[in-house]
Amino acid sequence: MNKKYLQAKKKVKSLRRFYIHLFIFLIVNIALLFRLLMLEKDESLDFFVWVVLNIMITWSIGILVHAWIVFKGKLIFSKEYEDSKIAELMRENQNQ
Repeated sequence: MNKKYLQAKKKVKSLRRFYIHLFIFLIVNIALLFRLLMLEKDESLDFFVWVVLNIMITWSIGILVHAWIVFKGKLIFSKEYEDSKIAELMRENQNQ
């Protein structure tokens, strides 16, 4: 196996892990938000609300760090991404 193949395989694996992490994050946070919205006003629930919000904020920071690592700081579409996507679409059009 050549070096470029191994690098591409590693990149795909890291992207896959990120998208799984993001999916789980979204599901759990939607469930937590739903649970918070269903709570009745009660003084004893202040601690629960604080813990849930703390988890959501901390995990959001974790997702941002994970995205930063996976996308190498290019969270917004870069010029390189646009060029590679154009080349990919041109190859697809040639194969049709």
